[in-house]
Amino acid sequence: MKRKWKADEMETAVNFKAMRLSWVFVGVALFVWCIMEYIKVGELPYFPFIILLAQNIVFIFAKSLISRRLAGKKEDLDNEE
Repeated sequence: MKRKWKADEMETAVNFKAMRLSWVFVGVALFVWCIMEYIKVGELPYFPFIILLAQNIVFIFAKSLISRRLAGKKEDLDNEE
């Protein structure tokens, strides 16, 4: 389903903050789960640890990709002048 309107600045800011808070919550919850299991069992749990690593790998990859794209657009605008 397509949206008939584009998000305004306020909606974009609210969505960004909500995504950031949910990302931090999931990261902290997985980290605490890993620490608790390590204390109880003596080894890292496989599943939550993999999710925690994957979450951070996706974050780093997406951040670098988006930064590269935005930097490229800025250079393109500078070259046009």
